[in-house]
Order: sequence, then structure tokens, then C-alpha cells
Amino acid sequence: MTRSHPKPFNLIGWSLGGIYARELTKRLAGRVGRVIMTGTPFAVRPDRTHATGVYRRVNAKKPPFDAALARHIAAAPQVPTTSIYSRSDGVVAWQACIQKGQRRRSENIEVTGSHCGLGWNSEVFRIVADRVRQR
Repeated sequence: MTRSHPKPFNLIGWSLGGIYARELTKRLAGRVGRVIMTGTPFAVRPDRTHATGVYRRVNAKKPPFDAALARHIAAAPQVPTTSIYSRSDGVVAWQACIQKGQRRRSENIEVTGSHCGLGWNSEVFRIVADRVRQR
């Protein structure tokens, strides 16, 4: 599928979709030019988010997760990354959306909005459009 596209492309994901975008970027080395995530809890264990309570109620147990997987997910892809987060998210703790460490190609951008509202937020659209235009 990606071989038919001659230039690197961008991956954009919201919430869990952002984790998928990060992980696909790691697997598609050289094919993805940038990854942009919105409200994506990659920096801490996913079982430490508000969504864990929902998982526990539905499944009557804690989500399966281990430290090695947490480290793998927290590792930044080798392309420019943008993490858009909100302190008023309500589902994902904002701290879980921060790429830690000094990486020249990683940025964390705070916006105002709820988790479900991030997908319709005009400020998020502006940031995504700006990043997609960058080389």
C-alpha cells in the first residue's frame, strides 16, 4: 500500500488512534514524514488514565499491560512528532500526552478543549494544517 506513494506521508491520530499512528510510524521507517497526535496517552501507562475505570466496569478487571510495552509506546518515533493535548481533556491526563526528553523533532502543544471536542476543535485544525504544510 505505501509503496505506491512515492513521498513520505503524514499520520494523524486522535486518542488511541494516535498510539496506532506512532506505532505504524515506527514500523514504516522512511515512509512516514511526520506523526501528529491529539489527546493521545503515550507517555504513561494507559491503565493510569480515566478510561481505565470504563475498562474495569466493562471487563471486571484491570487492563493487561506491562512495563516493557509502556517503554516501547513512550519511545518517540524517529520523525517529527507533534502531540496536541488539553489540561481540560477529562479522559486522558495531559501528562500522558507529553513527549519527555530533549528531542529537537518533538513538540507538545497545549490547547483548550474536552477529549471528545478535540476532534472538532478549530485550534487543533489550525495546528494540524500548519504541521502538514511543513517539510
